[in-house]
Amino acid sequence: MSQAVDLSPTQLWQALEPKLHYLPHDLREQVRVALEFAYQAHVGQRRKSGEPYIIHPVAVAEILAELGLDVETLMAGLLHDTIEDTEVTPEELEERFGRAVRKIVEGETKVSKLYKLAHAAATNDQPVEEKRAEDLRQMFIAMAEDVRIIIVKLADRLHNLRTLEFMSPHKQQRIARETLEIYAPLAHRLGIGQVKLELEDLSFRYLEPEQYRDLEARLKSHQAEREAAVQKAREALELALSRDFILKQSIKKVEVTGRTKHLYSIWKKMEREGKALEQIYDLLALRVILDPKPGQDAEETALRQKQVCYHVLGLAHALWQPIPGRVKDYIAVPKPNGYQSLHTTVIAVNGLPLEVQIRTLEMHRVAEYGIAAHWLYKQGLTDPEELKRRVGWLGSIQEWQQEYSSSRDFVEAVTRELLGDRVFVFTPKGKIINLPRGSSPVDFAYHIHTEVGHHMVGSKVNGRIVPLSYELQNGEIVEILNAKTAHPSKDWMGYAKTRSAKQKVRNFFRAFERQEILERGQRMLEKYFKRRALPRPLESQLEEVGRKLLKSPSPEDLYLALAGGRVVPQQVARILSPKEELPVQKAKPIKNELGIRLESNLQVPIKLASCCSPAKGDAILGYVTRGRGVSIHKAECPNLRRLMEVDPGRIVLAYWEGLGRVVQLEVMADDRAGLLRDIMDAIAALGKSAMGVNSNPASPLSSLFRISTRIDVTEREQATLDERLREVTNVREVRWSQVL
Repeated sequence: MSQAVDLSPTQLWQALEPKLHYLPHDLREQVRVALEFAYQAHVGQRRKSGEPYIIHPVAVAEILAELGLDVETLMAGLLHDTIEDTEVTPEELEERFGRAVRKIVEGETKVSKLYKLAHAAATNDQPVEEKRAEDLRQMFIAMAEDVRIIIVKLADRLHNLRTLEFMSPHKQQRIARETLEIYAPLAHRLGIGQVKLELEDLSFRYLEPEQYRDLEARLKSHQAEREAAVQKAREALELALSRDFILKQSIKKVEVTGRTKHLYSIWKKMEREGKALEQIYDLLALRVILDPKPGQDAEETALRQKQVCYHVLGLAHALWQPIPGRVKDYIAVPKPNGYQSLHTTVIAVNGLPLEVQIRTLEMHRVAEYGIAAHWLYKQGLTDPEELKRRVGWLGSIQEWQQEYSSSRDFVEAVTRELLGDRVFVFTPKGKIINLPRGSSPVDFAYHIHTEVGHHMVGSKVNGRIVPLSYELQNGEIVEILNAKTAHPSKDWMGYAKTRSAKQKVRNFFRAFERQEILERGQRMLEKYFKRRALPRPLESQLEEVGRKLLKSPSPEDLYLALAGGRVVPQQVARILSPKEELPVQKAKPIKNELGIRLESNLQVPIKLASCCSPAKGDAILGYVTRGRGVSIHKAECPNLRRLMEVDPGRIVLAYWEGLGRVVQLEVMADDRAGLLRDIMDAIAALGKSAMGVNSNPASPLSSLFRISTRIDVTEREQATLDERLREVTNVREVRWSQVL
């Protein structure tokens, strides 16, 4: 397309329409309307090359059409830059083209749009890498919501790479590196082979220009010789296939094509294995694509699909000498992205190594178009297990979004565990287990089942004992040794490579530590009641105490609060046995120069503990010392925690004089301008002041904020303030908890 001439919508449509031959007329008409809309939206805009901007979205739509995508994705491809770069609104898109198109367009543009908002006031101390990580995080999250979003993004990135020569060298390097790290692996994970290979070759061209040109020149120097060898081998194989009686009976059509390995794949293999170009055995290849006749039922058809492939493998080995160890069976053991094919390397014409790939037409469509070959939004993919196998891994992205607060950690987890290299191992019964490369027996055990991991005592690989730190290799048979009394070791955190295994080990120790804390809280309460000859409380009584003190009827929550110092045994006893715990005559609270009063109006010398230096407003507790009165500590003071474990009976409640009933206030609200001011105004209207205000998002990317503070109020004041806060715009929830 010319840079100088502005193309009309009619000319653009004439170029795009032939690629939409698989769509019925009414759906093609919807695409035409979207093209005209995009054309008007981008009028006057130009690319760095000087071309009219509309050429880019049309090119994206052409790439999507080559993949055979549905009409909504095609329209989204044409419209993918309208929200970000034009006056078009999301509401307008939805009204004219539907909810699905709006969702895809918003998801595809979410990255750059949120990036600009998040970093509008970025300071120089924010590394570029952090900003880029946040950008990618948004893309991964959007992708997990609808896989079509990332397919449009891949098409967008592919066309941008095709026209990358108009960008500055710095941007060329950055975009190419990001493509190799993120977008090419994503295309591979989705099984879109033709997009992956082109993304890699174009990126290689800009990242390693000298090596790219050198390798290209070396391949061209013997190109004629290689093409002649491939052609001769192709003719020999075609003749052998055409003469085979079994194939004539079982297939409708067979196609044999030749190909040369892509530049980036060659270079990467040379770098990884330290080989010269002459040592790359799969440099030249023949691809055999078979179209078997259907069987009488689905089971027979599936069996015939495999049988014809293995039969052709036998014919190829009868024709040429196979190289030992170079047969790869991806039909019996498909790749995680669904790729299926037989690969074998043989010594063919003139002693040249030649790779032969054998697959059915259906397998070829999956290899080239990946998820698009079994499109989710067509009726072709109805098996829920097949759907789960192909895109179930996207669910991990949504889980990790909640787990990782750092964008960089999140992106590293996705790229390492979802987009990185894989290793295939077997259980003793022959089941295939697919794990990230570098995984250990710990990862294997927890992949099988959580309990298998928790009770592991050792592991065997190919029949021999190996350490749990052992790195699993392709094709190994792994056996986990278990014992009922065994439990995880914290060392396993270093052995595990997958997030799932690490999380399960971490959860075990959290549960273990929680049980220890529960037992400590229970012992504290029992010891206190026993010393004072009070009856041991029943579970129903503890439930009532929990409701009053913690607004939770769970005795476990009460034990945790006791062990953590948020509740002391005296409070429980005062509720269950008020006569035994409280004096008959109620005296006035004791005032002193520190402004602190003690429970039961205890009259003893009071001093502030130097280890934690409590200040007015802090949650405090007193510890009765031997002959020196009461020492006042912060409730969370580590020294006080140790003293409580040794002798919990010495702990007394303490309050700051004048603050009365100190409570923790937590407000959950959707963020907006002036939100914090309105909440503070509601508190000030009661004549109160907030102590230590904190405001943070509920999760790293959430617009829901948690605002917390401490405040001294009576029960009536609390009820009034609660009502006022709930009336503040955007407030979702108001929570209260007692502070000691």
